[in-house]
Amino acid sequence: MVSRLFSFVGTRLPLLAAYALAGALVGLVLIHPAVLAIVWLEFRAIAPDPPSLPVFLSDRLLLFVIPRDVQMTLAFAGLGALVGLAFGALTRSYVEASQGLRFFREIHGEEIPALIAKGETADVEFKATMRWDVKEQRINKQLETVIAKTIAGFFNARGGRLLIGVADDGTVLGLEDDYATLRLPTRDGFEQTVTSIVAKFLGGDLNPALQTTFASIDGKDVCMILVQPAPRAVYLSDGGKLHFYVRSGNATRQLDLREAMDYARTRWP
Repeated sequence: MVSRLFSFVGTRLPLLAAYALAGALVGLVLIHPAVLAIVWLEFRAIAPDPPSLPVFLSDRLLLFVIPRDVQMTLAFAGLGALVGLAFGALTRSYVEASQGLRFFREIHGEEIPALIAKGETADVEFKATMRWDVKEQRINKQLETVIAKTIAGFFNARGGRLLIGVADDGTVLGLEDDYATLRLPTRDGFEQTVTSIVAKFLGGDLNPALQTTFASIDGKDVCMILVQPAPRAVYLSDGGKLHFYVRSGNATRQLDLREAMDYARTRWP
C-alpha cells in the first residue's frame, strides 16, 4: 500500500510541484492582500486618521522583503501551496473519473451489436423508442412510464440492460425521432431525459445506479442503459399509486401487494 502511494506521488511529482508553486503565488499575490484588506477595514473603524487602502497595502506588502517577517511570507506561501495541492488533487480526480467513465462507455458501447444479435433475455430488453409513438407518429408520454417500468423491473431483480432504439425483433430503428422531441436533441439531451424519467417515477436517489452509453449502428444511434441491482425495493409512482415490478424471464411482471412484500423480504432481508 505504501509503495503504491509513493509510486503514485512519484509519477505525478512534477505536476504536484507545479500546483503547489502556483498555489504559493496565489497565497502571496491574492490571499495575503485579501487578508490585509479585511484588516484595513477593521483598522479604519478605530483609527482617527487611517491611510487609504493602496497605501496600507503597499506598506504592509513591503514587509515581505524584511527578514524578520519572513515567517509571514512563508505562512501565506504555505497556505497557498496547500490550496494549490488540494485544487490539483480534485482536478486530477475529476479527470481520471472522466477518463474511466469514457472507457466504460466505449467498452460497453462496443457490446451493443452483440446484445442485439442475441435478442431479448432475462437481462436484456429492447424498446423501440423512449417517448415517440411510432404508430401514431406523435409524442406519447405514456411510453416514458413503460421505460420506467422496465428499469424498475431490472432494479428489483439482478439488474440488466435496456436498449432503446431497437424493435422487439432486433431491428435497429435509431433515436432520431426521440431526439426531435427533446429540447436538447443530442445524446446528452437523451441521457438527461432518462435521468428525469427515473427521478420522476422511481426516485432520484437511484440515478447513480444507472450508466448510459450509446452506439451508432448503420448510422443510427442506439442507447443502452445499464441498470445495477437496487439497494432497496423500487416502486413506480404513477397517478398517485405505487406499483412494484420485477424481471421474470424476458418480460417485466407486476406483483400485487402480497407478492411484492414477500419478494422484498427475501430480496432485501
